[in-house]
Amino acid sequence: MDKEFRQKLDDYVKVRLTEKRYAHTQGVVETAVGLARQYGIDEDKADMAALFHDACKNLDIEEMNMLVEYYEIGDVYIDKPQLAHSKLAAAILKDKFGVVDEDVLNAVSFHTTGREGMSLLEKIIYVADATEPNRTYKDAKRLNRLAYSDLDMACYEVAKYSLEILDNSGKYIDQDTVRAFKYFEGIVHSQSFENSRTFATYIAKVLEEKKGEDVIVLDISEQSSFADYFVIATGGSLRQLNALADEIDDKASASNRQVRAIEGRNGSGWVLVDFGDVVVNLFTDDKRDKYNLEKIWSDCESVDWEAEVR
Repeated sequence: MDKEFRQKLDDYVKVRLTEKRYAHTQGVVETAVGLARQYGIDEDKADMAALFHDACKNLDIEEMNMLVEYYEIGDVYIDKPQLAHSKLAAAILKDKFGVVDEDVLNAVSFHTTGREGMSLLEKIIYVADATEPNRTYKDAKRLNRLAYSDLDMACYEVAKYSLEILDNSGKYIDQDTVRAFKYFEGIVHSQSFENSRTFATYIAKVLEEKKGEDVIVLDISEQSSFADYFVIATGGSLRQLNALADEIDDKASASNRQVRAIEGRNGSGWVLVDFGDVVVNLFTDDKRDKYNLEKIWSDCESVDWEAEVR
């Protein structure tokens, strides 16, 4: 980026921000440029987006509302400075400084909410804003370190944290944040579910949420040549067994895990869902007592899945 142009951006930002907010901006610049270098993308773009991301943060609400109307950003942003400032910064960066790079403009525009399908630059500005060195919340330093090794995981955790804060405070939740969380949740689950234990504990959680009873996970890897984990649960009826099987099939498919076979839908009281490394056994009460897999595999570790599940 041309030094003179950067100075103009810096001058514009500095006179409009409080000392504390400008220090935050410098922290975001430092973090964003470091992450851009780590992931091999244009450092000048990261620098520009980070420098300008909060340019409108300290405007009073009346001026923000006026600018929202002037730039036709949308009535949803009226009286919502926490959301409007990012949209306005992108609009001004384009209007007053002639920046037309959509990636830079989107990185500024969505740095607060995130969104589904974010570019690498957008992810970097999103995480840099949340984890720069001046941030003092409990997990800020951990998430900053995480961003350098797993950017998608860092985005997932930032989105999750943001939703929790907004929900607890009763503030308006932008749907872009909800969609960003679901998007990164899918990426993270897809990656982590390559690990058999993580997948088994996730399936256990799905079964419990679907009203499966007495859900357990057994690590059979030392005793078995055909699988690494058993997940066992009880259903209250034959109909519920089929519903449980359908639910874990759907959730697994959404995370790019495919079922090898589903057996026992013929009313036998035992439905087996085979993922290869993880085998799910769904029983009615009487069939679970009859086959008693827990006793047969009693030498195997019973996993405390509730403590491990994400």
